[in-house]
Amino acid sequence: MEVDNIKLYIDGRWELTDLNVLTRVYIQLYGLLYSLDIAEDYLDAEIQYIYGKYPWRGGFSAVNFYQNLFSKMPRDYRPTIKAIQYASPGFIELSQLVDVAKDVAQIVGYVSAAILAGNKTYSVIHKGMSERKLMRLNLRSEELSLLEKEKDFIHKSVVEISSLMGIKKETLAKLYFRNENNELAVLKILASLYRRARDLAELQNKKKLDLQRAHIERSSTNNQRQSDS
Repeated sequence: MEVDNIKLYIDGRWELTDLNVLTRVYIQLYGLLYSLDIAEDYLDAEIQYIYGKYPWRGGFSAVNFYQNLFSKMPRDYRPTIKAIQYASPGFIELSQLVDVAKDVAQIVGYVSAAILAGNKTYSVIHKGMSERKLMRLNLRSEELSLLEKEKDFIHKSVVEISSLMGIKKETLAKLYFRNENNELAVLKILASLYRRARDLAELQNKKKLDLQRAHIERSSTNNQRQSDS
């Protein structure tokens, strides 16, 4: 697994609240995607336990879910600040897993490119879950018998929300595996992922943040090296 210094480009006038959103949300997305795409075999049982531990009834459960996933990550793979330059433009340079950082940037890029349509899709899904009383359903309880008649809505919602975030097929497959094919759990996690990606997408659309630029530059440099060799 490749670890490298990757810049999160920033611009414009930043408030402390913007910085809080960036740092808090970025590590949540990073930790989740690490657990699905990269995580070492020796951590598999512990990560699987975390996925099964929370009933996903919102709020406190979701926050602790992300915190627990991030805490299981080896320290060498956690984003570490290497440099900060606050200017217009500036950057925050982090040592991090290249593939995970790239996945975070891709999801945020998808959401920022079609945020109005994405918010509309999310609102329809959220309303549908609320009307069907799926929001507060305990995923480990006997209430699961109520899900049978709602499975078409749940499946369609998973397809729509994963598509609007550009979730890779292999990532989605691993999410199903982690949740033992409980599609409502998959939907709830994807919905929480969208809400977090949207926070960073809004910073991008305000021209305060650019997560894609560093990966475009890396790709261009690698292509040039291959061309020169």
